[in-house]
Amino acid sequence: MWLLPCEATAARRDLNPLFGEVRWLEPLSGRPISPGTSAWAAAAMRFGQVARSVSPDLIHAGPVPTGGFFAALAGFHPLLMMSWGADVLSFPDESAEARRITEFALQRADMVIADCEAVRDRVAELSGLPLEQIVCLPWGVNLKTFRPKASALNLRKRLGWKDCRVIVSARALEPMHHPLVFIHALKIILAQRSDARFLMLGDGSMRDPVQAFIEEHGLTQRLHLAGQVPESMIPDYFAESDLYVCATACDGSSISLLQAMACGLPAVVVNGYGNKEWISHGENGWLYPAGDSEALARTILRSLADESARELAGQMNMRITQTRADWDKNFARVLSAYEELLVAPAIMR
Repeated sequence: MWLLPCEATAARRDLNPLFGEVRWLEPLSGRPISPGTSAWAAAAMRFGQVARSVSPDLIHAGPVPTGGFFAALAGFHPLLMMSWGADVLSFPDESAEARRITEFALQRADMVIADCEAVRDRVAELSGLPLEQIVCLPWGVNLKTFRPKASALNLRKRLGWKDCRVIVSARALEPMHHPLVFIHALKIILAQRSDARFLMLGDGSMRDPVQAFIEEHGLTQRLHLAGQVPESMIPDYFAESDLYVCATACDGSSISLLQAMACGLPAVVVNGYGNKEWISHGENGWLYPAGDSEALARTILRSLADESARELAGQMNMRITQTRADWDKNFARVLSAYEELLVAPAIMR
């Protein structure tokens, strides 16, 4: 197996336990790739060169406007394309060019993986592919790692938060995840709940404005920026928390949401797309309108006021992930898609 990252910043993970020997290729670009830019065009050319050189039996590509488009442009088959959620839910609506890029890529795929029904339906709309060529499954999480456990961090004691209610966010500090929506809700919450404290896991291009807001509003003792956290440590941070919150406006089946659910946390997430396939408002979490800091604050305050509801939601979330979000079970379906394409690729085209 060869793995070709689109960008040099792409996270490297040890995939050998899943696939055996993995050979990493040089990234297509040394900087972030945005569709339509010169870096994007150069990456597309290099992808074709690498594909011809490696001559793989199958290409599994994504996100759709970058890796997926490059594979489609190279004319390679069999091609299994993987949506990352926002790449089909919101990117095609940004411009006519963005829609053309997305349609071009999807229409040339032999099969597409969608991580929720909202993504599946949008892929069908943009591609015209029959539903039997769109595999709908959430990636899932490693339930051996993501489960309720005692934290090894001793974080509450170190930060002086022993008797506080801790709200955690675990998305990168990037514009698409709206970290400022989250931190603007903090002041409203703290005006009514002096015992509220906040954890933000992850890093990104918006770290400086987030840090500036924290310092300007005197929140340094109430909000802890943990930075980029190794995946193996995320369950420890969740174990220190009472509630998971995400401000991302456009998600498929969010892996960080599923990880938090598997660890027994109730969740407050945006009312839209894949979130509604995992969270039922008032049952195993709460939904609020995207981009509305005041509504987010009210929803968090409502959840903090009802400890029994949070406990029941957390228990329900563990059962949901065990049933629907087990990585070992779900990934077997991806391997089945590989086998189907390799055995009868001509039929899929």
